[in-house]
Amino acid sequence: MAISEQAYSIGIVARRTKVHPETLRIWERRYALVVPQRSDTGRRVYSEADIVKLSLVKQLTELGHPVGGLAILPVEALRERLAAALPAAPEITTVRHACRIIVEGDSLTVRLGREKQLLNEIDIVAHLAPAAETPAGIAALQAEILLIELTTLNDSSLTAVRKRLLECRVSAAVVVFSFSTRSAVAQLEHAGIPCLKAPVTAMEIWRACQSVRSQSSAPAPALNTAPGLPVSARRFNNTQLLAISQIEGAIACECHRHLVELVTSLAALEQYSSECANRNADDAALHAYLNKATGQARALLEDCLASLIAVEGIQV
Repeated sequence: MAISEQAYSIGIVARRTKVHPETLRIWERRYALVVPQRSDTGRRVYSEADIVKLSLVKQLTELGHPVGGLAILPVEALRERLAAALPAAPEITTVRHACRIIVEGDSLTVRLGREKQLLNEIDIVAHLAPAAETPAGIAALQAEILLIELTTLNDSSLTAVRKRLLECRVSAAVVVFSFSTRSAVAQLEHAGIPCLKAPVTAMEIWRACQSVRSQSSAPAPALNTAPGLPVSARRFNNTQLLAISQIEGAIACECHRHLVELVTSLAALEQYSSECANRNADDAALHAYLNKATGQARALLEDCLASLIAVEGIQV
């Protein structure tokens, strides 16, 4: 028998549906729930449609529906039954609106586009290409979660995810990855960022999103809350600051040295707050506030230092 392009082994199906391989065989043998094709070597080969039906049945059995009564139902009838059953499920009774997410990653975009019909609780407000510049105005979308796809996780992944969160003005993230070390996953999850190993289903993504939403009963404060001046880039690098602090003779007071110390300390705190670990959405919002406020203070004192340099005729 010819095998379609979308062909999955029983192991892959088990991971994606969270159904044990032996259970899949029992459902096939007893109920003919799905009857997979066979490869030339006689191994079971499942289609994407098989996975969708198995995922629906798995969710319904968790809600108490018997497999025997579900096996004969077409996919649309299973979706209707699940939609009717979901409001009574305790884990989603408090949901008032769809979870607004930004998706970064090509394969995630394709998968969610194919499987999103299973759920009404995900509202994709934007798609971003991997490592692309953050579009202007994306903060106005008021997304709650950044769903980001990373092929590999390493020690710099947490910093990269936090940077993207700040750019998008989003307080929480969910990461989907293919390969990683245990330490990298532990680092992200300790910071309150769930990590899902690919491939994942729309339902798994939804559950992870609900998990990070429920970490705080109240909405997280807006990230862009620091008042006053906008944050500008650094005017002096560390080498220039060191040179200014070592100037002797031309300046009678020590103001230039004190300013250099303050600017150097604020620049270090500004960087530290952008990299600090976050336990939840409130932590992320607080660190974003500290980062912006510190940057404003640093920029203000740099203006003071620049004025002093101009008055004294110092060459930097």
